[in-house]
Amino acid sequence: MYRDIDKPAYTRREYITGIPGSKIAQHKMGNKDADGDDYPVQISLVVEETVQIRHGSLEASRLSANRHLIRELGEGNYKMILRKFPHQVLRENKQATGAGADRVSDGMRQSFGKIVGTAARIQAGERLFTAYVDVDEADAVKEAYRRAYNKITPPCRIDVERGEELLIS
Repeated sequence: MYRDIDKPAYTRREYITGIPGSKIAQHKMGNKDADGDDYPVQISLVVEETVQIRHGSLEASRLSANRHLIRELGEGNYKMILRKFPHQVLRENKQATGAGADRVSDGMRQSFGKIVGTAARIQAGERLFTAYVDVDEADAVKEAYRRAYNKITPPCRIDVERGEELLIS
C-alpha cells in the first residue's frame, strides 16, 4: 500500500503532530569506532527499484543482518551502516468496517488521513546497507544481506564495491 512513491514528500515534522517514533534502533553496527578504510572489503546492498520502505521493514532487515554478523564474526570484527532514515510521514484514511459502519464513516469527504508511520524513500541504485569486513568474512556478509533483503519488498543486489580482486584470488 505504501510501496509506490505517488504523493509529494510529506516530511516537515515541525508542522506535523502525532508522528510515531522510528523503530530503527541504530544506524551504525559492529565496530563503530573503526574507519571504513581499515577493512579491505566493502560490500553494499543496493536497491534496484525506486520504492518506499516502512521503518518496521528497515528495522527487521537490519536486525536479521546484524544478528547473523554478530553470530558469525563477533561484535568487533566488522562495521555495518544503515544508510537511509525514514523521513516520509505516511497517512491513511481510516474507515470503520463491519455492521453499521456506513452510519459512522464519513466516506472520502476531506480524507487527508491520520498519521500511521514513517518510511524511507529510496531511489533505484541507491545503497541501503554498507558493510566493511576482512577478506575471509565476506561470505558471512553476503549471507547476512540475503537474509536482510528477504524482509523488504524491492528486489536487491549485493555489490562488492572494494576488494573484489581479493575475493576472487
